[in-house]
Amino acid sequence: MNPDITDCMDGSVAEQGVQWFLINRDGALSDVQRRAFLAWLRRSPEHVRAYLRALDLHRQVGEAMPAASSDLLEGMLMEAGARRPTAKVVPLFARNAASSAVPARRGRRRWAALAAAACLVLVLGASLSRLWPQEQVLAAGHGELRELVLADRTEVRLNADSAIRVRMGWLDRRVELLRGEASFDVAPDRRAFEVQVGELRVRDIGTVFDVSRRLQNTRIGVVSGEVEVWRGDSDQQRLASLIAGRVVLVDNDTGAVQPLDMPASMLLDWQHRKVSFLDERLDEVAAAFNRHNRVQVVIEDDAAAAMRLSGSLDADRIVALQAFLARDPRFKVQRRGDTVHVHSR
Repeated sequence: MNPDITDCMDGSVAEQGVQWFLINRDGALSDVQRRAFLAWLRRSPEHVRAYLRALDLHRQVGEAMPAASSDLLEGMLMEAGARRPTAKVVPLFARNAASSAVPARRGRRRWAALAAAACLVLVLGASLSRLWPQEQVLAAGHGELRELVLADRTEVRLNADSAIRVRMGWLDRRVELLRGEASFDVAPDRRAFEVQVGELRVRDIGTVFDVSRRLQNTRIGVVSGEVEVWRGDSDQQRLASLIAGRVVLVDNDTGAVQPLDMPASMLLDWQHRKVSFLDERLDEVAAAFNRHNRVQVVIEDDAAAAMRLSGSLDADRIVALQAFLARDPRFKVQRRGDTVHVHSR
């Protein structure tokens, strides 16, 4: 359906109301879509009633089936709309062409209803911004750790140089990890909570978990509760179900899942401004330090980047990392200005 041309909408008025609800729910409308939506509302009080009924159906279905997926609830809404009898569309602002045989009292009631519907359209037009789910991008700056509370009371902690896009919808709660690392203490809610990292979807089942978007893979660790890890949008594949204490790496290209033998609590060391690494590639360690420091670590060759390290250092002490690498016979370390260059020997 093209929401820009309401005359081409298929189905009954009830179905159109559901379709407009789903379009509004999916995000902010363009100026053209907004004008088309308001024009559709103004065309008839039946349109206003159809849209309000779609809102009410969403509330009733969502409360009755709190664990249902968004696709299932959308299908139920569309089916419920399709079962409504096709309404006779009465132009909202049409001239009075009623026969003089219609009783005056009935005519007054009709015009009172039309006036009330017109007022409702104006109220809706002024309140649409509150009805549409809004997206919000939240970020922590270079060297900054940030604590946030989302609209649903979920607590989020952002590592340095990290960003998320948050969208609280009618039926679900979605967060996209744009870069860096974030931990989530998810608030109970009938709506599902999902974190997107590229093609991966991490679905919460009431938990505290950490997600890190890295160079080669995505690291997911569960502190408490349980999460499911899915891959893909339309043709989704469940990759893993993780309980408390589990940590995995998911390859960004293949989706292969690799369990990590490390305490989940170690994942949260960054919240105390520490970088902890266990059998970690040097390029990943360098990237973690670079989020926190003005002085940047540059890995000069692939052999050095692939070498693995274990340790725990203060995130803002680049000098400590430089000394740590200089003691390792596999590396040659040089400091020039605000850059630490690391070569393999």
